Amino acid sequence: MKATKIENKDILEAVNSGSSYFEIGNRKFLLFEVEQYPDNNDANVYEVTDDEEKRLLLEALEGDNPILSDPEIDKALGSL
Repeated sequence: MKATKIENKDILEAVNSGSSYFEIGNRKFLLFEVEQYPDNNDANVYEVTDDEEKRLLLEALEGDNPILSDPEIDKALGSL
């Protein structure tokens, strides 16, 4: 996974605001802070570094994760 470097001031402020979600147009995005393992040649390996984000991610990965339709996802994100 290749990282995209962001230099837009408004986007940087949104990311640094501490919010887990941000919205661009009618699309909503979920943020997780990660660090790439420096000693790993596989660019697709990342580590979630924030304890709360790690807990939430593990909870989501280990829980019941049915595949949702696009309308179900839109509905869930729209309620935030």
